Amino acid sequence: MKKSITLGVLLLSVWSFGQYKYPETKKELVSDTYFGKKVEDSYRWLEDIKDPKVLDWFKGQENFTNAQLSKIPNQNKIIQELKELDKIIAVKYIPVAIEGGKYFYKKRLPDESVLKLYYRQGKNGKEVLLFDPQNYIAGKVMDYAVSVSHDGSRLVFNLSEVGSELGDVKIMDVATGKFLPDVIPHSNGGFVDGSNTEIMYGEAKSYDTHDPEVWLNSKTKLHVLGTDNSKDLLLASAKKYPELNILPSEYPDMYISKNSPYIFLSKATVENYKEMFYAPASELKKERINWKPFCTKKDEIWNFFVKGDDVYLLTTKGNSKFRLVKTSLSKPDFATAKEVASGDKEWKLSSVTQSKDYLVYFKTKNELVVEPFYYDLKTGKTTKIETPLKGNVEATALSKNSNELTLINVGWNLPINFYTYDVDSKSFSKGPFSMDINFSNLENIVFEEIEVPSHDDAMVPLSIMYDKTKLKKDGSNIAFMQGYGAYGMSSTPYFSTRYLPLLNRGVVLAFAHIRGGGEKGRDWYLAGKKVTKPNTWKDFNACAEYLIKNKYSSSDKFGISGASAGGILIGRAITERPDLYKVAIPKVGCLNALRMEFSPNGPANIPEFGTVKDETEFKALWEMDAFHHIEKGTKYPAQLITTGFNDSRVESYIPAKFAAKMQDENASKNPVLLYVDYKAGHFGGSTVDEQFVQVAREYSFLLWQCGDKDFQMK
Repeated sequence: MKKSITLGVLLLSVWSFGQYKYPETKKELVSDTYFGKKVEDSYRWLEDIKDPKVLDWFKGQENFTNAQLSKIPNQNKIIQELKELDKIIAVKYIPVAIEGGKYFYKKRLPDESVLKLYYRQGKNGKEVLLFDPQNYIAGKVMDYAVSVSHDGSRLVFNLSEVGSELGDVKIMDVATGKFLPDVIPHSNGGFVDGSNTEIMYGEAKSYDTHDPEVWLNSKTKLHVLGTDNSKDLLLASAKKYPELNILPSEYPDMYISKNSPYIFLSKATVENYKEMFYAPASELKKERINWKPFCTKKDEIWNFFVKGDDVYLLTTKGNSKFRLVKTSLSKPDFATAKEVASGDKEWKLSSVTQSKDYLVYFKTKNELVVEPFYYDLKTGKTTKIETPLKGNVEATALSKNSNELTLINVGWNLPINFYTYDVDSKSFSKGPFSMDINFSNLENIVFEEIEVPSHDDAMVPLSIMYDKTKLKKDGSNIAFMQGYGAYGMSSTPYFSTRYLPLLNRGVVLAFAHIRGGGEKGRDWYLAGKKVTKPNTWKDFNACAEYLIKNKYSSSDKFGISGASAGGILIGRAITERPDLYKVAIPKVGCLNALRMEFSPNGPANIPEFGTVKDETEFKALWEMDAFHHIEKGTKYPAQLITTGFNDSRVESYIPAKFAAKMQDENASKNPVLLYVDYKAGHFGGSTVDEQFVQVAREYSFLLWQCGDKDFQMK
């Protein structure tokens, strides 16, 4: 690869071809040559995210965008609607864990803007507040995730602020609600299974989420409560075990179970296929562990579960719709492993969790219809979970020390709720986390599940949701379609009250289950990965064409959105077919794929998207790079491009560069706005109030550009 920089800087007062006078953006040409192909980039200077000139540019974009968005009327009306809808559910729960007879959960009341952490001793015990993220540090809101010790006596907190996802590990004594003196800096961790004194954690280089090396060559360590951090045992790293060939971008993830005489080490990235090693658990604290190979990526193991000498493997080897198989750890033999469950032409075997005596899993049709089951680890018998619930029912175990399951009931027009199922007694109950929900007008919210032929005749599942009293089928309804299509992750039926301000205005919501996702199994995923990635946006565009052809909407009333890796989808959908859409809202999106691997989170994502160091993968990255597919003089849709300035997953300069180039080269009169959220990371605002403002901003932009009369500027 060769690089050259053109001397001299062009200062451009970006008027473009359109009507908006955007903030000035300088252009400094940088040229790279990959495998004989010259790649030019005039906005590389924006990647120096700490440069004062870059910071000033971001501020200029923020001020410009806020000034434009503030002109759209009735945003406060949407915020008020969201607040009123939020109040309908008197109390909102998110179950966390059940350990030591204690029920841990997050809870929020209608007048609160954050989820607080509580516990009860038993289902009906007195509620005790453990943590309020808004009052922990004055003037700050903390993001937090917890790990519960096996007896429920202590909690490990992973605390971070302003969306950085990188902070400190702290430990709380549940009985007192007080934090212990131990603090493990710039790390993430949890209790070792079966312990309330030992914490296993991954250590980053520093707190600097903008440092490209912050997670490279990370280490896994063991901390014992009450001891000096400097004495923590180094469990695994590339330097300690050079024979394992752990790459700088791979995290040495260890798995320890009190129910198994073995420990495991995985070379973890975003790659779904695992490469693992194992050793006797007795060697854990030895100076060196004698690791033996357990599986390679060729074995296609996505997940595993242990019980004594038995190991259960979730694999796609021999079945794109997944198999759950069992073998012995004393003599593992994947070829002769006993099959416990498997997918077939119609049903995919989906998520698996483990309770005390059972494996709990569910089967799905395109991840849209769900049926839950449990497998008895003692008898080998499989039983379907029967409930009186309507809609989809997913089952999960909140503890490996109990056989009480949490059921998740949800659907496109069914608000999420939680119930309890005791496997031992086969009894169903509302449980401690069931919520009273009574929304008006839900009887008019309907959905359709169809399949649409793509460019190559592959049938793409498409979910369509609307208010049946407001759909005209003459092309006059506004449509808002969303998609993702990466990592083998699926878009599953989910109802949110945040949909209602759009549905109540007659907007058609659509969810495209495109290739790159996992809806139809491994083959569906691989058909939208690296060199096959174009199927992702071609599937999406085919779904848009279907909705337009069948008069659900029209191209001048059609909006689309996708987040994170979904930015590849949205960016390439509009650069390949700008005529299909009126509005695009790529949120914290990967819009400059060629530069992703040079960002802090980029190396770990090479297995999913590729590297410029490989000719075939470079060509794939070039094809999925929306930034480099902007064509000067082309008329593009209106765009609201968002970034969280503390985003540790998609560095802010990636969507920023796309916005700068699009502002310069777009030939339409449609606005191209970059919204910069300085109080957020990858997942938006920390408080519900901040999230409502963000939703109202996006909705009002969509409705303004698609012609809703109540959102037109005067």
